[in-house]
Amino acid sequence: MLRRAAILLGFLAAPGVGSGQSQGPAAPRFNGDFRVRYEYTSAGNGTLALGKEVVRLRAGVTYPLRGDVVVRARLATGDPGDPNSTDVTLGSFVDDFAVSLDLASVEVTRPHWAALGGKFTNPLQSTELVWDGDVNPQGVAGRLVVGNSASLTGTLTGLYFIVDQQANNRSSNMAGGQLTLRSPAGAAWTLSGSVAYYDYRIRSLTAAGTGDTRSNRLAAGGTAYLSDFDLLDAVVALDYAGLGERFPLRVVGDYVHNSGAADMNSGWGADVYLGKTQRTGDLRYRYGYGMTEIDAVLAAFSHDNTTFGTNYELHTLAVEAVPITGLLLNATLYHYRPLEVAPGVARNSQRRLRLNATINW
Repeated sequence: MLRRAAILLGFLAAPGVGSGQSQGPAAPRFNGDFRVRYEYTSAGNGTLALGKEVVRLRAGVTYPLRGDVVVRARLATGDPGDPNSTDVTLGSFVDDFAVSLDLASVEVTRPHWAALGGKFTNPLQSTELVWDGDVNPQGVAGRLVVGNSASLTGTLTGLYFIVDQQANNRSSNMAGGQLTLRSPAGAAWTLSGSVAYYDYRIRSLTAAGTGDTRSNRLAAGGTAYLSDFDLLDAVVALDYAGLGERFPLRVVGDYVHNSGAADMNSGWGADVYLGKTQRTGDLRYRYGYGMTEIDAVLAAFSHDNTTFGTNYELHTLAVEAVPITGLLLNATLYHYRPLEVAPGVARNSQRRLRLNATINW
């Protein structure tokens, strides 16, 4: 499998592929990362305690057709049917790892606009409250930028997201847009804010697995969601550089409301970051808090950091370090519990500890 993956990446990076030229104008650029993780989850809420070892490998290539047009492709481990994760749990009697194409896009980037097509990295300002960091939308997207970075910059991003393609008008998709404003707020402060609206049309769940529906409510028979998902999402970020070059401060808040659900339809989160992870010797600390009601977000694409996709109250504490160039060490503790439970059911708190070592190239 890995040999076939290497052949595919080599083909995509070969001069002239997709450009009609015998020799490309620039050399392809390769990148990737390898991560090993130990994860322990305590027992509670109907699940047993579990400790496991997890790995992830991603290898990508960027081929510039010219200065403003690039083709991207990336191979990643993980279950191809799970868009929220590229991790592989060690076990299953030493079975080989599945590898799939998780990025395949063409991108045009000009000074004041951009266009993307295929399967691409998320172009929206977001947190994992609504969008898991491993989810790469597929479809088309565009971006328009106006203003002056020295005063005020506005960015309008549109996304048409193909969720599931089926015949007989049973396809599922999402059309959404986001307006982002960014401005300096003094010598050491920068303020940015975004307002987005995502209109999902989920017409069928025949191709959805349990990892896609997760904790959202389903109609009788389990063939459809109980709620529609029409999300209004607001993100605010404040950056402060007055504590020194090594310790930038960043505060991020996110609020989401699903007008397609009659109840249990809101969520919010806030995170504080201190430090950075760019050079040898860097440190970064994080504390976060969030709560999400059961149909506040579409759980198929929200974070999978705990055993709950929605309907949770969550505390996050993390520390990251760069001991040598290319190596990132991370320890993250999640302390969480369900937000709502049925009458007579215990509301247990659980903990998940993740210890990560990531090599980047």
